[in-house]
Amino acid sequence: MNDSPRLIQGVLVGVAALIGVGLYSAFNETSDMPAPATEQPAQVLASPKIEQAPAELPGTQMTDQGHDFTPEMKERLLELSDIYEEQTKYPDFSLPIDKNELETKYLPDIAVANELPARLSDPNSPGLSIKTSRLRYFPGDEVSAIAVISGLPEAEPSSVRSQLLWNGEALAHATVMPRDDAPHSYDVHFGPLQLSQVSQQVELNLYTEFMFQGESFERLTSFEYVPTIARLDGVAPASVNGEYLEIPVYVSTDKPGFHRVKGNLYDATTGEPLVHLRAEEQLDTSSGTLVLKAHIAALKKAGSEGPYELKDLGLQRLPSEPDYITEFGSIEQEVFNVNSFSFNQYSDKPYINEKSQRIAKELRRIGS
Repeated sequence: MNDSPRLIQGVLVGVAALIGVGLYSAFNETSDMPAPATEQPAQVLASPKIEQAPAELPGTQMTDQGHDFTPEMKERLLELSDIYEEQTKYPDFSLPIDKNELETKYLPDIAVANELPARLSDPNSPGLSIKTSRLRYFPGDEVSAIAVISGLPEAEPSSVRSQLLWNGEALAHATVMPRDDAPHSYDVHFGPLQLSQVSQQVELNLYTEFMFQGESFERLTSFEYVPTIARLDGVAPASVNGEYLEIPVYVSTDKPGFHRVKGNLYDATTGEPLVHLRAEEQLDTSSGTLVLKAHIAALKKAGSEGPYELKDLGLQRLPSEPDYITEFGSIEQEVFNVNSFSFNQYSDKPYINEKSQRIAKELRRIGS
C-alpha cells in the first residue's frame, strides 16, 4: 500500500485518537469525565520561513514507491481491525463487558489514588495517598475516602484527620476510623453533602493531614459537587421483545431535553459483569421512559441467562437547548433486580453494526 503522506497522516491521527480515548468511547458516547487542564502556548514573534525537508511521520517509512506504513504500524492496524470486527456483532448500546476493562471503560466515576512520598525530596520516605469513593458527588451524597500510609513499619503509631474545603473555607470535618484490612489505612467519612447555595457544578477539596514520626504531612485532592436536574424514579420488570431483553427505566426531569441513561448488567449469582447498556431519548415533558436493551448476541457472549442485577447507573441530560451543557440526574437506588429468561425465548437474530464494520474494513485495507 502506498497512500499519500496526507492520507497517511490522517489515518495516524485517527488511530492515535482511537488508542488515546479508548475504542468504546471514541465512537459510542460523549465522555462525561472532567476535562483535563490545558496549557496555553506563550506568544512568540514570527520568524522567517525556512524551507525544510518533509518530516517523517511516526509509523511510516519511505519506500521505492513512496510513503508507506511500517510493518509494526500495519500489525497494529490489523489488531484494531480485529477488535472492530468483533464489535460488528453488537449494537453500540449493548456491548459485552471484558471484566479487565470494567473500571477503565464502563465505570467513568471511579477515582484514582495518586501515591506520593511523604517527603517529596526523599522518594524512599513512606507513601501517602487519599482516594475518594467517587469523582463526582450529588446533593445528599455521603462523601467518603480511604487514606493510606504505605511503607511505614506496622508498629509505628500514625493518625489522620481530614476536612472538606470550598474556596478555602472549611465545610465539614471528617470522622476517621482505622481500617482492619491493612496497617496505617483509614476510612474517612463525611455526612450528607448539601450546598443549597450552589446552582452549578463546583470543585471541592478534601484536605488531609497524615501524622507519624513526630511530623505532619498535608495532602489535597479534589472532586466535583454537581447539582441535579433529573431523577431515576425506578426500573420496571424486564421482558423479552424479539432479540432484545428490554428494561424500562422511569425518569423525571426539571429540564426536558435529550436524556441518557446507562448502566451495567451483572450476573446476580456470580457477580460477573456482563453487558454495558445505554439508552437515549428526547423527553419533551417532565417525565418519561428510557428503555435499556440487551441484545441476545451480547447476552450469549456473556453466557448468562440471568437472573441479573442492573448497577452502576448514570443519568444525564445531554447538551441541548437552551444552554447546551451536560447536566446530571440523581439515582438513589444502587442495584435493581432483573429477572431471567432462557435464551430460547429470544429471536436469535444476528446484529450487524455497520459503523464498526466500515471501520474494520478500512483498517484492514490500509494495514494489508
